[in-house]
Amino acid sequence: MIRHCILCWQAVALLFLLSTPVFAAPEIDATLTENLTELLADRALKNARVGLEVRNVESGEAIFAHHADVALVPASTMKVVTAAAALNNLGPSYTFSTVVHSGGVIDSAGRLKGNLYVQGHGDPTMVVEKLWKLVYDLKLAGLQRVEGDVIFDEGFLTTDYVLPGWNKEKDIENGPSYFPALSALSLNFNTVAIIVAPGSEVGKPARVQLETPAGTYVTLNNEVTTGSYGSRRALEIKRNVGESTISYTVTGSMPTGAKMRKYYRAVADPTAHFMAAWEEMEKLHGIVVTGRHRRGATPNDARQLLALQSPPLASILMDMNKYSNNYMAELVLRTLGAETHGLPGDTAKGIQAVNTYLMGLGIDETEFNLINGSGLTRQATIRPSHLNEVLLGMSADPRTGNEFRASLAIAGQDGTLVNRLTGQPGTLRGKTGTIDGVHCLTGYVEDASGDLYAFSFMVNDIRGSVSQVRRVHDRFARVMLAAGQPGLAVVEGGPE
Repeated sequence: MIRHCILCWQAVALLFLLSTPVFAAPEIDATLTENLTELLADRALKNARVGLEVRNVESGEAIFAHHADVALVPASTMKVVTAAAALNNLGPSYTFSTVVHSGGVIDSAGRLKGNLYVQGHGDPTMVVEKLWKLVYDLKLAGLQRVEGDVIFDEGFLTTDYVLPGWNKEKDIENGPSYFPALSALSLNFNTVAIIVAPGSEVGKPARVQLETPAGTYVTLNNEVTTGSYGSRRALEIKRNVGESTISYTVTGSMPTGAKMRKYYRAVADPTAHFMAAWEEMEKLHGIVVTGRHRRGATPNDARQLLALQSPPLASILMDMNKYSNNYMAELVLRTLGAETHGLPGDTAKGIQAVNTYLMGLGIDETEFNLINGSGLTRQATIRPSHLNEVLLGMSADPRTGNEFRASLAIAGQDGTLVNRLTGQPGTLRGKTGTIDGVHCLTGYVEDASGDLYAFSFMVNDIRGSVSQVRRVHDRFARVMLAAGQPGLAVVEGGPE
């Protein structure tokens, strides 16, 4: 009887096991592993420090890893971390505002007997066209004369305008556009656009001018001559930062018949730049100011006249990530710091918010070191596995996942990947990161069967050409795009 019962229970247990679904980990493709291992032996990676991790987005399973837990310099792939933390804390609909207040009432004659206050909140999309419209809207609201001062309030963010973490002396001196100053009152990416065109005849001065007015803050010195037709174009721009002004001296030669060229250079005091441009807009619209243009705080009892809102954060992040915009990344980071840790927002507070976000993903804070929001630094380190945790976390977030993925460049279509992997099966969305000796790529790749993977491929201490490492990244992408379709050949070569 006992033996009979045991046999019955064994039969029941067997039926239960046969009827219960078994959830096994995704099978790791041996061919894929072989292809990726072979790829890492490419001579372009010789003596470099390389970290690579590929994970299945649906399961989270790592299907390939090579030094995935080694902390490396991320360069601009840091922007995906900044974007994720900003979306998580601020939400995709967050906007940056520029608000105009008054210290009195505009009377029937268009006079404001009191101060006008311009309060900035770090809008990274503020350009001179929007500034023109904002001042024009004041005119439409009836303002013709300010019998007081125009006061510019930059208190939302720190007045330490310098982007930390980048100590390249030449860039500090000359101010390339990718190394911008940062302020709550920012304008035109905190750069000036210098136009250079040949003069009327050989030997005469070339035409050198600013694209947009910058008032008395910016001085332009033209030392460019017009060269003969077909001669070599040789131009140099030197920046000289004064106490309250900045000057750019353009020297060299511009050949006759050459097309106009445009050069961007960063300003040193973005608030002074904003103030000077605002004053020019007042002149254009015929608004008279009897007092001074100066910096200061907006009083609590000031009356709001106008407010200009930026596009939503989700839209801003598309420009930031697709085109790897350092200026936008740093203003987003400082704004994140202001909103999470109080005014004035600065880089340290923003990094604190990003650190908290990463720790919320289960990452130990001792395993990474973040310096700024753009990745323009050699001091920051993070692991490939950490970047993938961000990608997986955002993919699983119904509130922000779609906006995050949409912010990444699409291979062969737009952004920094527009000329890469054209005509390949599947889809890759990613973020590149490059500084001298560093080239990284992180993002999502959908293979030929529709499986989605998160990947982070980081290369540091490159001894040879970065372009050759880019070729290896493209080979990696082709391997992944071809995965999931037996017999599909991995395409070599093609556009870089």
